Amino acid sequence: MAQEGEEVAVEQNLALEQFFAGADLLIHDAQYTQEEYSSRINWGHTSIEYAIGAANRAGVKQLALFHHDPDRTDVQLDEFAQEYCQSGKYGETEIFLAREGMIIDL
Repeated sequence: MAQEGEEVAVEQNLALEQFFAGADLLIHDAQYTQEEYSSRINWGHTSIEYAIGAANRAGVKQLALFHHDPDRTDVQLDEFAQEYCQSGKYGETEIFLAREGMIIDL
């Protein structure tokens, strides 16, 4: 998905949200924070916050955030997990960070 602020994105994003509405699992790009994203528009990635909002709007049950910025450390990713993966903090969707080798049971 493209970020809301990108010109062509609004209609495309609505169509995508309709496509994954009610999904058991959505695996979504989350390369940047919203603050970082503002200087990276049109780079082809989205923010963590946008992915969470899209999943909640679409009634997705589980959201796996992946494609983390390669410059992030494991410590930073652990901090993101503490912030963004708290049950109920960002709506009904269960949020987790995808990790190499992770197995997800549906």
